[in-house]
Amino acid sequence: MEIQENIDLAPYTTYKIGGPARFFAACKSDEDVLEALSWAKKKDIPYFILGGGSNVLVADSGYEGLVISLQNDSYEINDKTLNAGAGVLMSTLVEETTEAAMAGLEWAGGLPGQLGGAIRGNAGAFGGEMKDIIKSVRVITPKGKVKTFKNKKCDFAYRSSIFKQQPGHIILSAQIELKKGDRDALLERVAELVEHRRSRHPLDYGNCGSVFKRKSLDDIPKEVFERYPEIEGAIRNGQVATAFFIDQAGLKKKRIGGAEVSERHPNFIVNKTGTAKAEHVMMLASAVKSRVLHQFGVLIEEEIHYLH
Repeated sequence: MEIQENIDLAPYTTYKIGGPARFFAACKSDEDVLEALSWAKKKDIPYFILGGGSNVLVADSGYEGLVISLQNDSYEINDKTLNAGAGVLMSTLVEETTEAAMAGLEWAGGLPGQLGGAIRGNAGAFGGEMKDIIKSVRVITPKGKVKTFKNKKCDFAYRSSIFKQQPGHIILSAQIELKKGDRDALLERVAELVEHRRSRHPLDYGNCGSVFKRKSLDDIPKEVFERYPEIEGAIRNGQVATAFFIDQAGLKKKRIGGAEVSERHPNFIVNKTGTAKAEHVMMLASAVKSRVLHQFGVLIEEEIHYLH
């Protein structure tokens, strides 16, 4: 395991934005991660765990600490259990489990990023969530111990977990519970969801996926339902799609620098020109929040992580 210096982070993120990491370690095993952590603690410098980079906006100035890039991408299916490293791409796991006629991950068809990040943020789509399939997660605790957390101990919540609430925890690998399924039906469902994302999401440009979390119905002022009856079409599982508010506020195609609110999906802020700065994305996100709050009385919250 080698500690590199001044490594450009933009290529490691789906936004393709951001400055360099002062120090960088590509970790392909648990031992590599532990070694990198030990190095950071001896040097008394901060560290950040970087997975697939699909939910991260790196500051234009970069990061002064150590970036630990998780590249432990081994996996195996034993009976109805999938054992996988945190660095495996979700697309790989969806493809492999589906081909093996194992159900449980098909809802993640087209989902970007790695397993570790999906667990940390309790990723979900099309009625599925990580919390529904996780049996256990192996982690390094803030005290440097390797422990196994059963599902309940992970404190899964909407787009959250103990690993997000207490960032000192580092996900190494996980056990995922699968079920026997019909291979052809699973393949068809995955293809359908991949096409859904391709047709509705602005995947031609650098992006981080949805910028803002959905809003609970309890957080929406009653007068909004009276003034905007079409909001009914944006409600699912007791939550309102934030894209509805952004669209109704007339913010599609609003641009600051190289960053733009997507016309195809307004909850995406895209690197439209390929030259957007992190500052442009942050300023645009702030402008969107301000407009939505002013027009609807609804405070929307980012789900993207800002690394600086």
